[in-house]
Amino acid sequence: MQYFIPAWYQENDWRENEQVWYRARTVTEFDDTVKQVQLFFRRKVAPLKILLLSFSPNFRHFLHRQGVYHVPYWSCFDAMQAISGRAMHTFSFHDLSWPEDVEFVYSPFAVLVMRNHQKYAEISFAEDGNMFRVDLFQNGLLTASNHYDDRGFVSLQTAYENGAPVFERYFDEQGVWKFARYLKDGHVVINPERAFFLNGAERVPYAKGRYQNLGEVIAEVLSCFLKDTDPSDVFAIAMHPLHSQVLNAVLKDRHKILSFFERRMEEHALTEAEQELLDSAGCIVADKESTAEAVKKHLHASTPIRVITPYEARVEFGISQHLHVQNILAACDHLSEEQFNQMIVLLAGYILNRNHRARVCLFTRSSKYEEKISLLKRAQNALSLAGLDPEMAGSEEGVSENSVSDDPFARVFSVAQCVDEMHVSRTLREQRAVCDLSPLPDQFLEISAMSMGIPQITRQKTEYIEDGKNGKILKDVLELPEAADYYLGSVEHFNEAQIASYELGSRFTAPELEKAWKEVIEIDQHSGTAAGRK
Repeated sequence: MQYFIPAWYQENDWRENEQVWYRARTVTEFDDTVKQVQLFFRRKVAPLKILLLSFSPNFRHFLHRQGVYHVPYWSCFDAMQAISGRAMHTFSFHDLSWPEDVEFVYSPFAVLVMRNHQKYAEISFAEDGNMFRVDLFQNGLLTASNHYDDRGFVSLQTAYENGAPVFERYFDEQGVWKFARYLKDGHVVINPERAFFLNGAERVPYAKGRYQNLGEVIAEVLSCFLKDTDPSDVFAIAMHPLHSQVLNAVLKDRHKILSFFERRMEEHALTEAEQELLDSAGCIVADKESTAEAVKKHLHASTPIRVITPYEARVEFGISQHLHVQNILAACDHLSEEQFNQMIVLLAGYILNRNHRARVCLFTRSSKYEEKISLLKRAQNALSLAGLDPEMAGSEEGVSENSVSDDPFARVFSVAQCVDEMHVSRTLREQRAVCDLSPLPDQFLEISAMSMGIPQITRQKTEYIEDGKNGKILKDVLELPEAADYYLGSVEHFNEAQIASYELGSRFTAPELEKAWKEVIEIDQHSGTAAGRK
């Protein structure tokens, strides 16, 4: 059995990232574990199960969004809360018990519950339309927040004093509290009248009535679950500091594959527990070559490292050749102000002097509300400093296909704010070329461009670009206008890059990724460092 232990946590806490539907996502839901589970499930690579360590009352919605609703899973919090049901239930706020004198006010964002002309409650909905939270108020102050499980019951209540959270109570399906976490120091108290958790159908008594933190409870419940697993089972762990200490303790002598994902590595330094996991792993999987190189610096043993992209390449077709404009997607994240300004000026000069049909779409993965306006202001500033018309970046909306003008002062810069991968793919469909001059190019952007046959211009050599074939690797940034014109000015060169992209993409198809993962599993099972055989 292949067990996947994900790092699906909210701001380093043991809970999911579910949020209200009308807010743009601050982080993408896609990561290495999502893609690995999709690959194993769809390709039937090996029997698998997800070991979920986070509090996730809307987990079934998450699985549905990722297209893996039927993947088997074990939820640690379900076991801790003694929840045995699996099926979702249709559940409305009308099913709750409300005072008879309340009035429901429907706003575009939430349902407000009014009583005596004051806000009594606010009902929030997730992006799938499911009610997931009800906030309760008294005299204008938040007093409690109830989080609802998609299986039809309240799963968590957070109590507030003077508007600040004080403690959390976790409930079973019958509405009886199982344990409480006090937020000042994080300690956990077990309900003495319901002091058990579930291991399958068996009720197992908690070892203590009070724990220092949730991690201690999770370790106890997970250890009990692991007693029923086979010694040959393999655990693929998404490296994250929150669960490293727990997993290092409970998986001491088990087969472990550690999965390193660049986005998570950027957020923290390697902890002591992560280092111990690293030293005892049978194999390591990195999402790209640069990640593998960073991990190697921390290795104290000759643990095998394999680079397996979490994103598979597929042959897709964009619509850029059917548009009158020629869009250049220019990645802006991780560029210094000097690099950003130079890129803006070079592309503006190319449009003014050589290709009036070209347009520049400034690409960012940032979720900040003001990011679009900020990027356009930065572009205006760069243009002004170079003596060019700042109105070229004067509109947040850019210019539509039907309003193309030969006027060299037309507004040609727009912004694409793509937090998640689905938005990236939609944006790429209209692009004629991708320009990513950052020190570490966006991996998903590279693979998606390769899948759609879009030529790429970078300054870094990566496994997704072959210089002179499906893109250009610039020795000097001043070569950018020539590289852009090479693909925008010649259909022949664009078609050659498209064919080369599809040929290169054949190395990263699902069958190739499946083959790589089978090799990793075999390495781990026969590794001398696995299962304590050092």
